Amino acid sequence: MKLSTFLTFNIARYGRIFCVLYIAAWYGIPSTSLAYDVFDKTALIELKQGSELSDKISFYRTGGYETSAGVPVNFSPWYSTNWTDSRITFVTQIGDEFGILWGFSTGEAGQKYTIDPSLKLGIVFHHWLNKNASISLRTTSIIGGGLHETSCVADYGEVGGIQEVNCRLAASTLQPSQTLQYLFNDRPYNQNTVILEYKVLFN
Repeated sequence: MKLSTFLTFNIARYGRIFCVLYIAAWYGIPSTSLAYDVFDKTALIELKQGSELSDKISFYRTGGYETSAGVPVNFSPWYSTNWTDSRITFVTQIGDEFGILWGFSTGEAGQKYTIDPSLKLGIVFHHWLNKNASISLRTTSIIGGGLHETSCVADYGEVGGIQEVNCRLAASTLQPSQTLQYLFNDRPYNQNTVILEYKVLFN
C-alpha cells in the first residue's frame, strides 16, 4: 500500500474525531485572550519516533525463507517503510492541580502491514496532602493506533495449488489456511492506562 493511499484512508477513517475536537476547541474558547492563555499553559512532554508495534514489525525485516525450488524470499520488501510511527504528546494546565493530556501518532505502513494513526487523550491530577506528601493520578486512552497485517498469495504447485497464506509462515509446516489466524491484528500497547502515585519527601 502506498503511503499516499494509507494517509488518505486514515484521514477518512479518523476525520470525524479531529472534526469534533476542532469544533469543540473553536466554540469552547470564548475569547482570543483565553486561547493565548491555553497555549501559554501547554507544554510538550513527549516527542518520540518508534513504538512497540513498529519494533515488532522491524524484527521481521531481516527474515526470510527459501522456496522448494531454492529461490530465496526476503521479508524486507514486505515489512519495510519510508516512515516510522511517531508520537507527540502535550499537557495543558487547567488549574493548580489539574491538567489535560493530549497528542497523536502518525502511524506507518508497509507493503504487507499498516499501523493506524492514533489520538491520545488523558488527564493528570496532582494534590499536596501536606508539605511533605502528595498524591497524583494520571489516566490516558489511545484511540486508533492498531497494527494490521495482510496476507500473501503463494503457489504450492500440484500439491496445493494457489492459496492465501500468512507471508511470514508460508514455508512453515502449517497448512496455508491455518497460518491466516496468526496475521497481526494488534491493539496499541498501553491503550488504556491508570497510574496512581503517592510520594513522601523526607527532610
